[in-house]
Amino acid sequence: MKILITGSSGQVGSSLIKYLASYKIIPISGKNCDLYNLKLLNKLIDIHQPDLIINTAAYTKVDLAEKEIELAYRLNVFLPEFLAKKALENDIPFIHFSTDYVFDGKKKDPYLESDLPNALSVYGSTKLKGEQAVTKIDGHYFIFRTSWIYSSTGKNFYLTIKNLIKNKEKIKVVNDQIGVPTSNYFLSYQINKLIPMLNKSNKGIYHLVPDGHSSWFEFAKTIIIYLKAEFNLPDLVPIKSDDLNFIARRPKNSILDNEKIKSTFMLEFDDWKTELERIINDA
Repeated sequence: MKILITGSSGQVGSSLIKYLASYKIIPISGKNCDLYNLKLLNKLIDIHQPDLIINTAAYTKVDLAEKEIELAYRLNVFLPEFLAKKALENDIPFIHFSTDYVFDGKKKDPYLESDLPNALSVYGSTKLKGEQAVTKIDGHYFIFRTSWIYSSTGKNFYLTIKNLIKNKEKIKVVNDQIGVPTSNYFLSYQINKLIPMLNKSNKGIYHLVPDGHSSWFEFAKTIIIYLKAEFNLPDLVPIKSDDLNFIARRPKNSILDNEKIKSTFMLEFDDWKTELERIINDA
């Protein structure tokens, strides 16, 4: 089975290459293809004739997206739309990753796949429009919404905290946003299990996150404790989102309910803290 992965050099893409090693992987990233160049991408897909397309590429700079609207649209809307069309044209499955930021955070309970999205930012809006484009094409698609992605490589919250504690100075972290920290390992491990079970009768949108939830502050505190770092925990200071003057608005509650994917595919997930331990132990 040949799997074409866009965004293959990113956190999720690079992890998928590692954990899907039993398949023939066709990695597509900025290193070998300009993902804004759909004509070139079209040529590559036609040459390689993959059996599955997985899109991990995205414009993820939440605040900068408020200014770079066109770039966000091209990667978050036009790219998945194009890939969904190519997958339909070739009658193959298409996996696309989306985000918790399609919701406005006003719901008190975890978000279900059936809940009405209402994005607060350009980033969230473009990711939502990307979802809508894929579902409108109505091929053999699987949209996996996830949240708060981190890993031991690249730029992410986990590595930011890991680096900041080395200075042993005060760290201010938001305490009024809650979601589900999700490692790239968790996503890759679950996708590897899901691939053999994908068929046209179970296509759709799913929430792919570990069990449990956290605030950014609790996430930071847990990182420090699990790293067994020499850091004075009282120097980890909780603050409100408004104190940071973000350009883009974030949802206060973006907890994704994962029961649909677990029941549909008969999966069992560990909680996010267990997944964090795996990342730390593998580092």
